[in-house]
This record gives sequence, structure tokens and C-alpha cells, in this order.
Amino acid sequence: MTLGLAALLALPGSMVPSAASAASGQTWTMATQIVAGTRLADPNVLELAVAALEREVGADVVARLHAAIIARDAASIVEPFDDAAVEAAARRFVEMIYTGEITPGTTVGYHQALAWQVLPFAKPPSVCGPDMGWWTYPPDQAG
Repeated sequence: MTLGLAALLALPGSMVPSAASAASGQTWTMATQIVAGTRLADPNVLELAVAALEREVGADVVARLHAAIIARDAASIVEPFDDAAVEAAARRFVEMIYTGEITPGTTVGYHQALAWQVLPFAKPPSVCGPDMGWWTYPPDQAG
């Protein structure tokens, strides 16, 4: 059954860009939350980032990265990965999802970047606020 599921997940339009990564979109969402501290609101950015990372470093390194992230616990997640290729891939992955710069020099996911999610007082350029003059209101205070 696992082999059939991996083949199904590798179909175009699924959350997993290739069978080599062998991880579902759900587990990449969980891995993203572990390594970045939160989840992306737009799953398309995650899909683009995983696919681009596979092109940059190879599917084997991406699969090792995924496994290494999922294997971490809360106490060890801040430590660098022992495998230098996995550590470099982790840093690049976090850069991709926080900046939206999936391909160097191309910000295809800029407006959906994680940075805008975690900075509620900021908005990407060209994105309007909720109402006229929204920028003059003080930010909501966390309770």
C-alpha cells in the first residue's frame, strides 16, 4: 500500500513533486512547522519550495532533510544537522519559505512568504490593508 500511495502522491498537482522525496504534503507541512516554527498559509509555496530544493540539491538530500527534521525533538531542533548537505538544504529551505524567493532572483511566492505571516504589523508592497487608513491604527496587543 505504501508503494501505491507514493506513486499517487507523485502525480502532477499533488503536494509532492517527485516520488524520490517520498513524503506527503501533510508531513512536509509538519516538517515546516518544526523547522520554521509555524505553517505556511499557502500550500503552493511549500510545494514550490520542495520542488525547487530538489532541483537545487537533489531529491536524495531533500529526502534526508525531511527525515532529519521529522526525527528531531524540541530540545534538538535548534542544533545544526550533522550532515553538512542536509544542514545547507535546511537553511536554504527556511530561506525560501520565509522570503518567498523560491528560485534565486525570482520571488514567485513573495506575497505568500512566511515573513508576512509572522509579522502581522507588516504587509508586502502592493497589498492593501483591511480598510482606509489602517496604517494609522495601533497594532493589536497580544493579551
